[in-house]
Order: sequence, then structure tokens, then C-alpha cells
Amino acid sequence: MPANDMTTGLILTPDGQAASKPTIILSAEQARIMREYKKKVLGPLGLKEALYCDSCWEHDLSHGCNANVTDNQIAIVCRCQIRFFQGPTY
Repeated sequence: MPANDMTTGLILTPDGQAASKPTIILSAEQARIMREYKKKVLGPLGLKEALYCDSCWEHDLSHGCNANVTDNQIAIVCRCQIRFFQGPTY
């Protein structure tokens, strides 16, 4: 699946109701680069990244992202969409 294909992702709102957000499926290469950056650059330097969404910024929404990058999944969630990858990248 190309990196910019949009699918529908299901998330829960703060009140526990289902909410639907557009989901961007990251390519294996994008996921590999994000993991390498975290493990080989940020980690050894004792740094943490901060991600912001351009679309949220343009629509006057809180534009900070919640990012979770693990060996098996990447999920970057903002107010307007989800960027997601499932699986390893080795």
C-alpha cells in the first residue's frame, strides 16, 4: 500500500465513544527510518522528539502529536488524523 493512501481508523474519544479519523498508513521504509532515528540518534543523545501536525496548526487546533514508536507498531495521533504502521521493519 502506498504511503499516502488514506483508510479509516477507529479511536475512542475521551468519553469512550467511537470516533473515526483519517489514517495514513506509513510505508515500511518510513517506519524503519523513524525507528532508526529514535534508537540511533535520539536515544544515545538522551533526547526525545516533539512532533506537530501542520494540518492541525492550519485549522487552529492544538497541534501537538502523541507518538508511540515501538518495535512492533508506530502510532502518531493528532487532533485530525492518525499516522500508523503495524509490524517490524527488519
